[in-house]
Amino acid sequence: MYTTTRFFRFSWSFLGLVLLLAGCREEEKAIQLPLEFALTWDGTSFAIGDQGLDDQGRPAQLERLECYLSAFALHDVDQGWLDLDTVIRVNFEDNRPVAVLEWTGTGDMQVDGLRMGLGVPEDRNVDVDPAQYADPNHPLGFAGSAGMHWGWAAGYIFSVFDGRLLTDPTTLFSYHAGNDKVYRTAEWSWDEPLVFEAGGSISPMVLSLDAYRCLHGQDDVIDPEVDPQSHTGNNLELARRWVNLYAEAWTLTP
Repeated sequence: MYTTTRFFRFSWSFLGLVLLLAGCREEEKAIQLPLEFALTWDGTSFAIGDQGLDDQGRPAQLERLECYLSAFALHDVDQGWLDLDTVIRVNFEDNRPVAVLEWTGTGDMQVDGLRMGLGVPEDRNVDVDPAQYADPNHPLGFAGSAGMHWGWAAGYIFSVFDGRLLTDPTTLFSYHAGNDKVYRTAEWSWDEPLVFEAGGSISPMVLSLDAYRCLHGQDDVIDPEVDPQSHTGNNLELARRWVNLYAEAWTLTP
């Protein structure tokens, strides 16, 4: 009888300790980081359909610019890189496209870096049926990927950059990258960490893409009259040149 009573006393004490610890555990709260996307041409605000001068002074008109961004990660001063399993599709024809990164946390974060993938991760790219997504409007779903998917064998189109040089005659250019070999990442860091409060409001970060720099870089320049087109498979070398310039054309304003 003594042993049984002591056992129950111990059990209730242990249960009380568990409940006490559970009550002291911080509640997880949603953290949302808005991302705004802006388009520029050589540092000046730009829009699809606008015209800008290239490095030779020729007028160029941009007619389509879309891309997939994925594998986002935030760098926390204490916890290091925190991966966010997110894929978004950005269409710069939209008026100031916006996306939201969301995760849960139990306390404040001190963020001093952001990383993102330019394209679709390898494990979600080739041999994937967009119809497998329950939500057809998912960025990789049947409807969500319309115009950005080549088929099971080829996978998704990571980026589309179409336009024309308004020369005589007009020169059409089209750069479509979509292959695991042309997947790239972009990464930024800053000295003064930003405090993200769990459950609080966070000011948007602005990701800008300079369409001029997508053709003009420090180490390479693509001349549409010389190299007007790549759909990756038909000109992998040009696709690689394009994505290398494209990756350097992004800037982040925290």
